Amino acid sequence: MKEKIKTIDIHTHGAFGICFDNASQSDYKEYLKNAYETGIEAICPTLTGDTTEKIHEKLCIIKDVKLCQKKSSKETKIIGAHLEGTFLDKNKPGIQNPDVFLEPTKENFKKLVKENEDIVKIVVVGAKDNDNLIKYLKSKDIKVHFGHTAQNNIKGADCITHLFNAMDDISHKKETLSLLGLMDQNIYTELIADTKHVIENVLRLTFKVKDLNKIILISDSIPLAHSDLEYVKFCGKKIYKGGLDDKGTLAGSVMLLPDIVKQLDKLNILPLETAKKLAYDNPINYLKLIV
Repeated sequence: MKEKIKTIDIHTHGAFGICFDNASQSDYKEYLKNAYETGIEAICPTLTGDTTEKIHEKLCIIKDVKLCQKKSSKETKIIGAHLEGTFLDKNKPGIQNPDVFLEPTKENFKKLVKENEDIVKIVVVGAKDNDNLIKYLKSKDIKVHFGHTAQNNIKGADCITHLFNAMDDISHKKETLSLLGLMDQNIYTELIADTKHVIENVLRLTFKVKDLNKIILISDSIPLAHSDLEYVKFCGKKIYKGGLDDKGTLAGSVMLLPDIVKQLDKLNILPLETAKKLAYDNPINYLKLIV
């Protein structure tokens, strides 16, 4: 029997044909059952940008599903919601729709979440003039991630969203968010180590340079992961099997986190036991989880 790799994925948009952007409670139950069988012990369902009303509806569903979970049940546990696509820089949208991005203010955040503030664990901030929002999030013990941004500083960030992706590349001429996230040993960084979002040698470089205790492996998986679908609609675009849209933009990974951990070992990029720590122990330490 193959070893089941225990992981905690703090950045995933879905899998098994299910997308958290439009998932019902029954969809979540199906996902959580299937994900548990792969070794995923807990997740932060990650939402892309949408209208204020629809984001609120999605948070209500996540909260209801979490409240109904039993500690002993054999299903992946929900930690809390991860809001990725709301306060991003319109110059670095990735696959997401910049038309629904909001100004990064406390007021906009409160309009968005309403009574569901307690279910939000992580908020990605990419837009400028964000001090008001960051200060409020920190007062509520919500993790601030910098990503999808042209800004090249880490002031106020707890973590960098999917290091190297949707930000300026490493340069020998200037400081970039990619470089700062790699070199600063005090800040956490998410990393999509599927070898598509970040090539093998850059993964090897990252694991040599960055404090391994500060790297959190994520999947950034989309509904195509572990499904037989030829394509899905994601962020209003048609995304095909490899995770790309018609223009070749990566929408997310088609691998789940246990798959990524195994592949890192298979390709001799990172030993299995080390990769397991980055995908399980590090998110526990980062979010101060009780398991």
